[in-house]
Amino acid sequence: MLLTEFIQTDCIVPNLLAATKGEALREITHVLFDKRKIKGVGPALDQIMARETTESTGIGHGIAVPHARVSGLKSLVCALGRVNGGLDFAAVDRNPVHLIFLICYPPTQQTTYLNFIATIARLLRHEEHLNALLEADDAEAIHAVLSAISESMATPEQDLKAAIETDTAAGLDRDAHTDVILLARLQLCHEMLETARSGKKQIQERIENIRSLVNPRTLKQFDRVMKARPPAMVPVEGDTCQGCFMKLPTQFAQKVRQDEQHLYSCPNCSRFIYMV
Repeated sequence: MLLTEFIQTDCIVPNLLAATKGEALREITHVLFDKRKIKGVGPALDQIMARETTESTGIGHGIAVPHARVSGLKSLVCALGRVNGGLDFAAVDRNPVHLIFLICYPPTQQTTYLNFIATIARLLRHEEHLNALLEADDAEAIHAVLSAISESMATPEQDLKAAIETDTAAGLDRDAHTDVILLARLQLCHEMLETARSGKKQIQERIENIRSLVNPRTLKQFDRVMKARPPAMVPVEGDTCQGCFMKLPTQFAQKVRQDEQHLYSCPNCSRFIYMV
């Protein structure tokens, strides 16, 4: 997934002036409104602020991903604010946040949102990618860096397959982010196949490529849920599964949040979950 399909240059603020989390969130939300990406500030900002009072969206590594589901949007939109001196965001790793990706998406594009946010988390865990964004001179340079680094995630299944063919250990050296991205792409391809008027053969080929890389046991559960009650992968908001809307047990939610090596599913509805 190319992040720059959803982040325009004029929605990048290379030097946020905000001194607090609340000020930063308001400033970035207004950017989306000023650039006519959203029709109003209030509904989106209310959701974003409410989410932060429940739990910080600072996911570690200097990144925050505040987000809101906004009715009336046609597609996901994102504004990026950079805080050069860092900002206290009560992040999970307790480190200052330097990059704030503020995301608004329509309720019908939850899978696109999952792909987008998982791509951010995967890419910016690499220190060289993060440093390149922090060192970029202006909005145009930041946009160029985002485009370049996300090229490698345009077709993650092909990259992983090539790595496995070159080095079989690469297939074993996988964390939960890799599995999340594969399943989220698989789910998105299924949704695309249902609505596509052309190119169905290419979509089906991509589905088969992704399926070949997923653990058979995981794939069996994915297929079972997709057949019974799609979607098979959903985000977790405020410790609540967005598939069945049941709150996860506190200890289980903490375990999922802290464990980056394994993929988990909701104990109530069996959907795969991603903590955001």
